[in-house]
Amino acid sequence: MPSRFNPTATLFPLIIVGLLAGMTFWLEQAARPLAITDDGKSRHDPDYIIENFEVRRFDPEGALQHTLRAEIMRHYPDDDSTVIGSPHLTFHRQPPTLITAREARLDGEGKHVQLIDDVRVRRNGLGGNPDSVLTTARLDAFPDDELATSDVPVTIEQGRSNISGGGLSADNKTSIYVLEGPVYGIFHRATGRTSAATQLPAAEKPESKPKPKPKPKPKSKPESNR
Repeated sequence: MPSRFNPTATLFPLIIVGLLAGMTFWLEQAARPLAITDDGKSRHDPDYIIENFEVRRFDPEGALQHTLRAEIMRHYPDDDSTVIGSPHLTFHRQPPTLITAREARLDGEGKHVQLIDDVRVRRNGLGGNPDSVLTTARLDAFPDDELATSDVPVTIEQGRSNISGGGLSADNKTSIYVLEGPVYGIFHRATGRTSAATQLPAAEKPESKPKPKPKPKPKSKPESNR
């Protein structure tokens, strides 16, 4: 079955980064010290650190829904922010989706999640289609508003097809996904045994050969008076 390039299939799972907020909040409450002699609000130092942890979330029937793994998590009491090192967030519902980054930052209320450096979203393909992969250097998610944005270059790949833009705006409520310009893409679609590519912006047309100049018509002889 021929593959079909569908960028929105990759963009949609971006909103699940909001799960970081809920799962991290639960982990913070479980690890929070019972008594703190110095609230630390006079300086930006962590009040507790968790290393090499894994958090799993199950549905009421016991099926695994989400898994969050990370190398380290630091909580800062001065602004109630949380920084997670090397987060790996897996969304186990079909098709599975994996989100990774070098670092994730969450505000105290969990309303703003930042994925920073080497951000990668991989969604497994279905029906013989290749995986969809989104890469960027930074991604901001706002779980309550179901929005995801990026003001740095974004690339989406699916098999041999790819599209890239100067930024991203994804609205999960309206299902409107916008790649900011300049946008450039190559789309491959199956045509029998060969593959045809459509390129954006349109490739330059090949130079056309100059048309031969028409031969001059022979001059008619003037009629002679008899």
